[in-house]
Amino acid sequence: MELSPYLQGIAEDLEKVTALADDHTREITGRLLNALEPSLRMALVRAISDTAAIVTADLDDVVAVVRMDGRDPVISVDRTGESQPAAAPTADEGDDYVRVTVRLPEGLKQRAESRATQAEQSLNSWVVQAIRRASHDAGFAPPFMRPPMPGGRRTTGWA
Repeated sequence: MELSPYLQGIAEDLEKVTALADDHTREITGRLLNALEPSLRMALVRAISDTAAIVTADLDDVVAVVRMDGRDPVISVDRTGESQPAAAPTADEGDDYVRVTVRLPEGLKQRAESRATQAEQSLNSWVVQAIRRASHDAGFAPPFMRPPMPGGRRTTGWA
């Protein structure tokens, strides 16, 4: 996904806003925009990644993955092919998302991250699916594990 058109749109809007300003103000605005470009790009990537996590959590047998190709994100949506679907959201879950802080023992967190990586999911998506399955069915089945994609390169973490 090419982010440059979105960033260019922000730059054009900023130019319009400062069109009546003096030359010095427009010059400073241009410098600020150049300095902010990496942060704006990262904010867009985070928004895209969060969207992919929501898609993965909400759709059965689908994993949305965001990978970086240079400076631009590449989005892929793949079917998992698992015979057991993820538990569907129940009526009491609603449509609102809330942020929760969970303190986990380091070893448990590492195992969860490892499982999420194997499933090519974010830790958040993996945890959401694990909780859905655990609370939906007494015969809890762990979140699906997806075989690694051949030849795929995966980058995780923050830049």
